[in-house]
Amino acid sequence: MEKARNGYKKEGRHLQGEGEFHEQDQNLLHMEKAKSEDENKGRNTWARKTEYILSMLGYCVGLGSIWRFPYLCIRNGGGAFLIPYFVCLVLCGLPLYFMEVALGQFMSKGVYQVWNICPLFKGIGIGQIIVNIITGWYYVLLIAWVLIYMVHSFRSPLPWTVCGQEWNSPLCVPQGARVLYDANGTASPAMSLIANATGEIVGQHFVVNGTADVKGLRSSSEEFWLNNILEISPGLEELNGLPWHSALALFVSYVLVLLCVIRGVKSAGKVVYVTATFPYILLTILIVRGATLPGALDGFLFYVTPDWSKLMQVQTWLEASFQVFYSLGPVWGGLVTMSSYNKFHNNCMRDAVILTFVCEGTSFFAGFAIFTVLGHMAYNLNVPVENFAASGPGLAFVVYPEAVSYLPVPQLWALLFFLMLFTVALDTQFVAFEVVMTSLQDHMPSVVKRWEIIMKIAYSCLQFLLALPLACRGGIYLFQLVDWYIAAFSTAAIGLLQTVAVAWIYGAERFMDDIQLMIGRRPPYLFNILWRYITPVVLLVLLIASLLTYESPTFKEYHYTSGAVAFGWFMAIVWFLPVPVMAVVQIMKSSGDIKKRLKTVCSPTSEWQPSSLDLKERYPTEKAASPSSSSLCSKIRGC
Repeated sequence: MEKARNGYKKEGRHLQGEGEFHEQDQNLLHMEKAKSEDENKGRNTWARKTEYILSMLGYCVGLGSIWRFPYLCIRNGGGAFLIPYFVCLVLCGLPLYFMEVALGQFMSKGVYQVWNICPLFKGIGIGQIIVNIITGWYYVLLIAWVLIYMVHSFRSPLPWTVCGQEWNSPLCVPQGARVLYDANGTASPAMSLIANATGEIVGQHFVVNGTADVKGLRSSSEEFWLNNILEISPGLEELNGLPWHSALALFVSYVLVLLCVIRGVKSAGKVVYVTATFPYILLTILIVRGATLPGALDGFLFYVTPDWSKLMQVQTWLEASFQVFYSLGPVWGGLVTMSSYNKFHNNCMRDAVILTFVCEGTSFFAGFAIFTVLGHMAYNLNVPVENFAASGPGLAFVVYPEAVSYLPVPQLWALLFFLMLFTVALDTQFVAFEVVMTSLQDHMPSVVKRWEIIMKIAYSCLQFLLALPLACRGGIYLFQLVDWYIAAFSTAAIGLLQTVAVAWIYGAERFMDDIQLMIGRRPPYLFNILWRYITPVVLLVLLIASLLTYESPTFKEYHYTSGAVAFGWFMAIVWFLPVPVMAVVQIMKSSGDIKKRLKTVCSPTSEWQPSSLDLKERYPTEKAASPSSSSLCSKIRGC
């Protein structure tokens, strides 16, 4: 580096600071940007930078931000959960996010081709394709449930706000009613009264053998979800047939997803203007309305008041780390795929930092909407906030529907709310679809270009048939099982291998040189430290701790059988299995002794080149000849 500085001085050049281009280099950079129409020739790109930002925002702000994040706050000490969550975001989420968007943008290829950077780990790309196939298989069921709710939103009164319907039990608590108990927590027939918001006694219910069955009480919104939407069976062993409304909603869901992605990023880039912005508008309205409800302050205080004892529990840190993977989206392949449609000189570092904190800030923002309503529902049921929390999708389909029912013209707001959920789920589904299609396009571009629409239709039909068991009456148990295991262990393992492959085998300094070619300056050295040391260590600890603290899943009172647990474990490791398999394949395909073969598979192939046609011609093919931090960049443009 000192020699480079001396060279600049001899030639009369003045550096603006370490890692910054001099004036001549800046002029060259502008000339290369002027050739942007030649970049990614033959491959679609985002029409505008805004489309990329909104697509990434929609992908990261999934339903996990609406149902998983608030639930984890409830079970992990309220505000105390935000501390490990922020720590894991900075130490793991941001470094992995930046690494993946830089990989995709540099080469303008999908999740399989980018691993030409280190062929030994090409199995990571195959694993990410597999996990997106699985995600597309079970995640679309959420869209189907949303569509069913949208249809019911036209009814008056809203069916989840009242009791006395065919799916309700005698222990149903209607909206606006409050349960009254005596000092002992039990109730005689005279004390088992339901009062409306003004205190007027409107009924005598919930009396079983002379005492109130406190644990058996369920809100009307929860009974509507379990007994009408799901028509839930006793367990996974009893699928109990396929309700016609679930099958129809599932079919319509796949049709809508297909229509949105039929032209790839060209069509989806237009849709995200609505799908990525609408959730913020409605969440703001829900927060304002929820803050005016009785008991909302209790929910708010529970959300922001930390239970410091939870910070001493390993489970709190584990769940905070995994929530980062769920809501931010690293290691799933979506970040690489979406960024691969960027222009080569897009400032991916700035985008990564901004989007990381905006996406995770959305989870925190959505929490205010749901906890104000949780406080109100806990007030109605006369129980503490921590005792009232549906887990998983039940939180989005139980609590939020009741929230919108308190707004003026509730049918309108219910329709808008479920339209918001539809847009949020659609963004995630679109990315899962594109990861698979983009990988196929990169692998056989001529075939996909000719048969693209037919391949997308065929893929959607296959996914629909495979998803039918999920729509059965016992399908919710299968949904929860897959959702429990899909990110349980492989996310940390894949993230760890990514950092090892890029930061250690390829080299963090060389990777920062590649980033400098794109954005015009080297990233802060902090990313080097994170990629090489801190993030791998955190991921390794996370992987070990998750294995040591593993617990079998449950759904309400149902416990899964050993066979179901074995299937869950298969879901957990199926997208990691290609890593060792492909490593062996790559080694066997190489020639020479074992040492030479390892050197070959650990070196980038000739295909690892910048997507910019101008830079590609001058990019060194012998990367091993670039040992220093600045030599690679200096070979290309003398920086």
